[in-house]
Amino acid sequence: MRQMRNKHYSIEDFSQAIQKAEEFKGGFDRISDSVLITDEDGVILYANDATFENTGFAREDVLGRTPGELWGNQKDDSFYEYMWETIKIDKKPFETVMTNKRKDGTYYGCNLKIYPILDDNEEITFFVGITSNFTETI
Repeated sequence: MRQMRNKHYSIEDFSQAIQKAEEFKGGFDRISDSVLITDEDGVILYANDATFENTGFAREDVLGRTPGELWGNQKDDSFYEYMWETIKIDKKPFETVMTNKRKDGTYYGCNLKIYPILDDNEEITFFVGITSNFTETI
């Protein structure tokens, strides 16, 4: 299994990364799908309002953590290996249907799309994840 690089942010580094992610947010707070912007290692820098409404997590629960820590890890390791290989190595979008868990422990079905955002040198700077709920509770 590929190991993700563990990034340790200083307060200044984290603040700068969040400021960069804010440039992308635009109208994300106006849509009902959950939108996350993460750094290249999956650390959440931005989450729109729908993320908090759909998952029950508060902003302070989400920022600085990874989706897997919060509501993921519903699939086996091979799924996550393939996902990371697709978005991080191949630098291609990834889409799947899966089950996520809200803060209160209830499950919901969703369609997840993850898009790598590349800089001018074709290096990953961010990932944008969009989750559309298709069930209220499973």
